[in-house]
Amino acid sequence: MQKLKDFKIEFLLILGIVASLSNACVKDEDPDGNSNGSEQLLGSTGTTFNCGDFAYSDTLIHINIENENLLQPTKKLSGTFEAVPEGLVLDSLTGEIDVNKSESGLKYKITFRPTNGAPECSTFFTISGVNYLDAIYILEENQRFAVPIFNGDPLASTPCEDDDEDDDIDDDDCEFDVEGPGGTKLEDFGVSIDDDSGEIDLQESIESGALGENPLNGDFEDFKLYYRLADNSGSALNSIDIRIYYFETTADIPQSLLDEMTEKNNQILNLPYQNPFSDYARVMADNPRTKPRPPYLLVVARR
Repeated sequence: MQKLKDFKIEFLLILGIVASLSNACVKDEDPDGNSNGSEQLLGSTGTTFNCGDFAYSDTLIHINIENENLLQPTKKLSGTFEAVPEGLVLDSLTGEIDVNKSESGLKYKITFRPTNGAPECSTFFTISGVNYLDAIYILEENQRFAVPIFNGDPLASTPCEDDDEDDDIDDDDCEFDVEGPGGTKLEDFGVSIDDDSGEIDLQESIESGALGENPLNGDFEDFKLYYRLADNSGSALNSIDIRIYYFETTADIPQSLLDEMTEKNNQILNLPYQNPFSDYARVMADNPRTKPRPPYLLVVARR
């Protein structure tokens, strides 16, 4: 009996040692089976994903004066990323955004698709700056001013408010039509723009020869506007490309151009309407995907 009792004790001791060794072997594995404590990217295992894990640090991002301005998701994710509208410099595998190289003044929707097959998630954010909507301006109806939109929102207030002091100095003033890297300004090409508000006087621009001395139907030119905003960008140099067309009447505008403008505007997020050319344009389901930039400003002499 004593020998049997001693054997049981030895057997239990052996089981205890084996269990301890077994536990020691799995201490370096995380719950998902990654050994040696290796990091597990969210969205790479399982069949679900918490969309709350997909976000960026803010919903309004500013360019800056640095050579590199990179923004990454707040958490490392395993999957693919894509954005609409076009113009965002986005790494499709990491979700990293090159802010300074992206089109500013637009709101973007970024979609994340986890590698584990879970449903996709989306988030929105805006890169600060100005935009001008594709539009038709009929001069005989006194539609001569193209007004900028700030931070992708037609209802947003301007960051270029006057300080209301009569000292001829605006402490928080914006600067439009500043010299670009080439040392030129829009006024050098005949484009008339208010240096403080960014409003473009299209009638004066045509009369000043922006499209030549005697523009013909369908004539157009591309321009680059450089500007600085009094916001969290720290007055960093920003820019936007603009295309100005000239037509004698609205009937002279090609239908293909109206369709393209409709498609471009429909891709801009946060608009209070989707088809600003309903009086002119037809709906074309087979329209090619078109970048929203540059905005097209159609100057028409008369309806």
